Amino acid sequence: MTTYTTPAHSVMSHWRTVAEYFTHFLGLPAELDVTKTNSSAALTIADAAGGGYGRLTTGATSPADNNGVFLATQGEIFKFGPQHGFVLRSQLRFTPSGGNTDNVLAIGVQNAPTEDNFLADDGAGPRADYWGAGIYKVDGGTSWICEVSAGTTQLTLDTEIAADGSETTFEIEYIPSDGTPSYGQVIFRINGEIVRRPGTFAREHFTPEFSLTDATEMKALVGHKTGAASELIVDINAVGWAMGLSN
Repeated sequence: MTTYTTPAHSVMSHWRTVAEYFTHFLGLPAELDVTKTNSSAALTIADAAGGGYGRLTTGATSPADNNGVFLATQGEIFKFGPQHGFVLRSQLRFTPSGGNTDNVLAIGVQNAPTEDNFLADDGAGPRADYWGAGIYKVDGGTSWICEVSAGTTQLTLDTEIAADGSETTFEIEYIPSDGTPSYGQVIFRINGEIVRRPGTFAREHFTPEFSLTDATEMKALVGHKTGAASELIVDINAVGWAMGLSN
């Protein structure tokens, strides 16, 4: 009997177990939507940026404090559930404004995000009641913050990792519990390293576990909100995610 051991075999095996999306912004991605406060906010391709960059701007026409913009999946395709894990990844850079007034969500998942609530006004960070997780910085802050939110139960850590605008890679991984199906865990990585708790013995990993009770669907998103009446620009080198399809 003839046997076949082509590379396509491994590709098809992978296709059956994982759904993936990735863009390096060689063009504007039709699969993603831009939600914005200022009508002049936009996603464009940054010319001569040394690679594919999507330039996400809050809008230069009559900019105002708390103008928000984010790039997101068209539907709420993610959920903290008992079976299917997922991972999200982004790489981005920006020029910090005076006073570090930038509000930036480097990568995250949220249920029902809007241009107003995906980051609260005046540097207040994510809203007080939502399902999701994110890596972000706030107006006046100088470091990246990680958070998991299960409704009104929120687990938050100031990583003390400098949010200086330099190109940085961010990753959020969700893992369902193997032995206790009503719980899940999130792992955060910045530049490939698992986020640790500053000031703790042996700098323990920050890998929050939480109940899945009342979990709801979420969009994946990257975005930012002004902290002053001036345009904020973030260049996104890449964004993508993968979710497990098998049980």
